[in-house]
Amino acid sequence: MSATRLLVLGVVRIHGGTHGYRVGRELMSWGAKDWANVKWGSIYHALNKLTSEGRLREFVAPGDEEVGRTSYALTDEGAAELHRLMRGALRHTGDDHGLLCAGVTLMTSLPRAEVVELLRDRLAVLEEKVPELGESMRASDAEWGKPPHVRELFGLSQLTVEASAEWTRRLIASLEAGKYTMADDSPRAFGLPPVG
Repeated sequence: MSATRLLVLGVVRIHGGTHGYRVGRELMSWGAKDWANVKWGSIYHALNKLTSEGRLREFVAPGDEEVGRTSYALTDEGAAELHRLMRGALRHTGDDHGLLCAGVTLMTSLPRAEVVELLRDRLAVLEEKVPELGESMRASDAEWGKPPHVRELFGLSQLTVEASAEWTRRLIASLEAGKYTMADDSPRAFGLPPVG
């Protein structure tokens, strides 16, 4: 699953259709280069790939012909892919934090209860991992069977998972307390297409 793919679909939807440079400019302004490793080349690659898959369609917007650019709009398949990717990103517990960041960036375009449910799924997986990592840490040196200093890496993993679980609990609490404008609160929630 790709954070770039998710973000590109999200930005195209936010603008109701736009050209590649605007997608890139928007993502760079969000700092996606740093937290999701988004690069200009990967943005244009995603636009081309999503178009060839039928998830985006090309169109000519006013001014496109004069400057030789292509504009893109979301198709029904693209909207379905965007929702699939967002749901996966909000459940994500792997090392690719860019994917989770992309999901959180666009989470307000989903209903509040759905986001809370997805984050609870994520939390359950994280809470399951903590005891497993702790068990590895409690093994004696004889049972360990690895160089003793490698145990520090398991300690880092355990602390990282614990911190991730705590962050998820806090985000769930914020959402349950009504923080952030979500899709079911307003048609103007961030991440939704422009209101006509």
